[in-house]
Amino acid sequence: MSPIMNVKVLVTAVGGIVAQGIIKSLKLANLSDNAVVKYRITAGDMSAQAAGLYRCDNGILLPSATSTDYIESILKIARDEDMDAIYIGSDEELLIIGNSKKRIESESKAKVLSSPIDVLTTARDKWKTFLFLKENNLPVAESALPADDEKFVKEFGYPIVVKPREGYGSLYFYLVRCKSEMQQAISNIQKAGWHALLQEYLNENNTEYTSGVTIDRFGKYVMSSVSIQKTLKNGQTYKAFIDDYKEVRRSSEEAALKLGARGAINIQAKLIEN
Repeated sequence: MSPIMNVKVLVTAVGGIVAQGIIKSLKLANLSDNAVVKYRITAGDMSAQAAGLYRCDNGILLPSATSTDYIESILKIARDEDMDAIYIGSDEELLIIGNSKKRIESESKAKVLSSPIDVLTTARDKWKTFLFLKENNLPVAESALPADDEKFVKEFGYPIVVKPREGYGSLYFYLVRCKSEMQQAISNIQKAGWHALLQEYLNENNTEYTSGVTIDRFGKYVMSSVSIQKTLKNGQTYKAFIDDYKEVRRSSEEAALKLGARGAINIQAKLIEN
C-alpha cells in the first residue's frame, strides 16, 4: 500500500456555497479507503459567523478581500501554516488572488489552484467572454454594449436581457420590454459601479445546463466533465437531472480548452432547438 501524503490546504470565503462545496469534496476524499492523500483543511473568512470556520481542522479570520493587507494575510498564513495549496472560495477573490498568484507561489510553497490571470480576466467579464467565444467560433448568445442599443433592439426586438458585465448570480439582472425599461436597467447597473451588457433573450422553453469541466494543470486535456440539466426558480436551481448529455459536454469541453482553463471550470449553457 502506498504511503499516505498529508497535504495542508487553505480554503477562503468559507461562508459561501462554493467554499462549502470545496470543503465537502476534500472531506469526502479523506474518507476514501483508497486515498493516497489526506487533507488538513484550514478555513478562512472575514466573518466569525461563517459556518465553514467550524467544519474544518482549523479556522482563521481574514481581512476583507478588498483591504490593502489581504494578500499579505494570505501569504502569512501560507508560510506560517506551511500550506501546500490554496482554494479560492468566492468570485470576488478570484482576480485579487489571481493577480498575486506568482508572488504567493514564489514566496511560499503553496500552489494557488486557479486558472491563469488572463483566463480569469476574460471569464469574469461577460463582454470579453462573448468576444472570445465569437472569435473561436463557439456558440454564444448575441450581445452588445449600450452604445449599440438601437441597432441591437432593431435586430432582436424586445424583450432583451440587460445585466452587468462583471456580475454573478441574478444580481442586477433585468428582462426589459421597452426602451425606458432598458435605459433604467442600464442606469441602475451603472449606479452600482458596474458596466451594462445587452444580450438576446433565450426564452424559458430552452433547456438550461451547467457543466463542470476539469482541465489538467497544463491546459492540454480534459480530465473529467459532467453536465446537469437544470430547472430554475428565482435564479436558483430548483431541480437537476444528471445524464450523459454528450452534445452539451462536448461543447463545454471545447470552450474550456480553447479558453486555456486550468483545474475546475463551470460553464452554463442553454440548448437551442433548431
